Amino acid sequence: MRADLHMHGPIGFEPYWLRVQGYQEKNLLKLIADACFERDLDICAITSESDQTDEKGIIKRGSIHDRLGYLENNFLSDLNMLSHYTADKFGKNSILIEKLNRKLYLVSGQTPAIIDKGKRLDHLVLGSNRVPNFMDLNDTIKYCNYNELLHGLEHPNLEAHFGVGLKKAGNYVELCDFIEGHNAQLTWPRIFSGLPVIGQYTRSSNEKSKEFARRNSKPYISTSDAHRIQDAGIAAISFDNGLINTSNEGALLASLKSMIKHSKFENIEGYESLLGWFNWTSKFKIGLMTKGYKKTS
Repeated sequence: MRADLHMHGPIGFEPYWLRVQGYQEKNLLKLIADACFERDLDICAITSESDQTDEKGIIKRGSIHDRLGYLENNFLSDLNMLSHYTADKFGKNSILIEKLNRKLYLVSGQTPAIIDKGKRLDHLVLGSNRVPNFMDLNDTIKYCNYNELLHGLEHPNLEAHFGVGLKKAGNYVELCDFIEGHNAQLTWPRIFSGLPVIGQYTRSSNEKSKEFARRNSKPYISTSDAHRIQDAGIAAISFDNGLINTSNEGALLASLKSMIKHSKFENIEGYESLLGWFNWTSKFKIGLMTKGYKKTS
């Protein structure tokens, strides 16, 4: 089995992002399923990330920022009307899609917005997107452990993009299940690290994160961190058949957590192409500068 545990899908589900990325008026759930099947993925985490929350800091249910919920509410019924596809809720935080005897489990994930001593930080969570935003790192990790969520330090060396930094990571590594050691979006070769526009966004950041994981005897995982649907699974982890229990959602998430904590998986360390990286990051930057994504149509 193969799993990509950090995959956003489009940049966002706002009409602007869907239009500029070519996904407008298409069944996003079908596009995601087809991309996953194309790369032989069996499990894919749809990762929510937003500071649009309720009064408790939780991403608003049913909003476009509740990514798996949005896919379920808007595209699941239509997917079932297509030939060869069968889709249904697998549990509170997952969807099962079947196509021609192949199965894909989409599970909810989240990068909560952590505010730690005035600094924004990222953390990668699997099995839920209901982790309260705006807590500090310590309380976020405590919340994950109390609720038995699978979680780990997200691209920890990439302080330029909310990574905790390896020095700070050393204080929390034992409380986490894994390190995100290979992020497919850090595609630039090491020689470009001196360019201001590139900086830490190079493969050397991955190498430093992997070395940190090895030094602390902690498993590291490979993820796509995809912001284009077609990039699902460009990096992933694989398990021997039978190790992941798919009898129900609870068993799936529990066995996934256990296998990762005990390093019973292999990493598939692919990278985003430079063309693909330019494709989505340029659109992202333009959308932020023009605030186009805030428009309703």
